[in-house]
Amino acid sequence: MKTILSIFTVFGILTAAYSQQEAQFSQYYNNAYFFNPAAGGITKTIQINLGYRRQWLGIEGTPQSFYATGHSEVSFNPKKQVLDEFNNKMNSSDDETGSSVFKSPQRVVGVNKHVMGGRVLSDQIGPFQKTSAMASYAYHLRFSKKTMLSLGVSAGISNLGIRSDKVVLLDQDDIEYTNFLVNNSNQTIFDLNAGIAFYAEQFHFGISSTQLLKNDLVIEDVVTQSQFGRHWFMYGMYDLPLETTDITIQPHFMAQIIGNSPFSFNLGSKFIYDGKYWANIAYRFGDALNFAVGLNFAQRFTFGYAYDVAMGQVQRSSNYVHELQLGVIIGKNRNIKKELQDDEKM
Repeated sequence: MKTILSIFTVFGILTAAYSQQEAQFSQYYNNAYFFNPAAGGITKTIQINLGYRRQWLGIEGTPQSFYATGHSEVSFNPKKQVLDEFNNKMNSSDDETGSSVFKSPQRVVGVNKHVMGGRVLSDQIGPFQKTSAMASYAYHLRFSKKTMLSLGVSAGISNLGIRSDKVVLLDQDDIEYTNFLVNNSNQTIFDLNAGIAFYAEQFHFGISSTQLLKNDLVIEDVVTQSQFGRHWFMYGMYDLPLETTDITIQPHFMAQIIGNSPFSFNLGSKFIYDGKYWANIAYRFGDALNFAVGLNFAQRFTFGYAYDVAMGQVQRSSNYVHELQLGVIIGKNRNIKKELQDDEKM
């Protein structure tokens, strides 16, 4: 029984400090859809992203997070084409191909649209793990000739539990603990996220909220004083092309508010060369300095790497915080060779 009481104590501390909070990724400027269901489908492509973040590398049981997201504009009219061609193989007579290193797709405005997507997230610290799966829908409304306003909502389930393979017992024959793992070590909840986004070809701003239902944390059928706290996000980015150069500077910010937790604010700039390569520097006030680099490659893939350096008053045993992001961009296929042959026949 002492084992279970010890687990409850640690469980309560960690869930209050960590598991109730949404995972935080430094490369938020590359995938706003992760925390805002209204931010998907801004380009006329299918975008799939994978992200992985590991803190304090080299120490057993330190926090690590993994996510997968995907989103696209959809049409309820089967005759309507919602995707644009994007860096596809040209299929011309001399077998040319699209550029291996390519420019990122641009934000598209001017037409109302429906967008659907989904997100899977796994968050782990020590033996405690939170896994969630959400599906989303958003409607993008033409706000003016050159701006769009989108409203989005996502719904799904989250599971918070203990991984028995990560727990080390002094008494391997603890029956009470075994029964606890079988019957009470997991909690599954239903939850909602929502957000709005306002964007144009040169900017993107948004406000969103996650864990809207503020579910209670329940341990062995006992409702604790802890909750899955509601999160609020406000973010923005603006593209500033430098005249006579191929460089675009993209200042960006992210503010995050969680009940009974410190206010978090990120401020940085992304430097983009020719729409293909980028580097980023940002500061999370009172916490860390972030450096990141990335590029688009192999005709439809994107890659980003970020590294955090602790700068706050809270001392860390290791500065090694790494984050990887891999994306896939899919557009409409087009067979130009076949089109040319058809034109010749006409």
